[in-house]
Amino acid sequence: MTGEPLKGERAFGEYAREKAPAALRVGHLLRINSYLDYAMLSMWAERRARVVMGMAEASVRGAGPGGAEGPDEELLARLRDLIGEAREYHEAGDFPAAMCRMRIAQDLVTLRIIRLSGE
Repeated sequence: MTGEPLKGERAFGEYAREKAPAALRVGHLLRINSYLDYAMLSMWAERRARVVMGMAEASVRGAGPGGAEGPDEELLARLRDLIGEAREYHEAGDFPAAMCRMRIAQDLVTLRIIRLSGE
């Protein structure tokens, strides 16, 4: 016994791509959205921005509620790229470029939440 799922079984809490409940997906995206909020506020306030941006980046690591092939994986990959770019620009002292990437990331999350809420 290794504790690993048997072939064809899903791990605990992993849903089939078409079966991940919309409410679970919305909750996951709301959590990410709040980390993005905190990060942008810390950037404006110039207080612990590096730490809080790291927390936002960590919130999009790993698979979403639908697993590695889930319906939100394309969005999560894009968010990883945007937040990573924002951190690089922020560390280089380019505040406008960093904030732009964070705003785009938050807008993408918000639009997905709106779309899912209508289902």
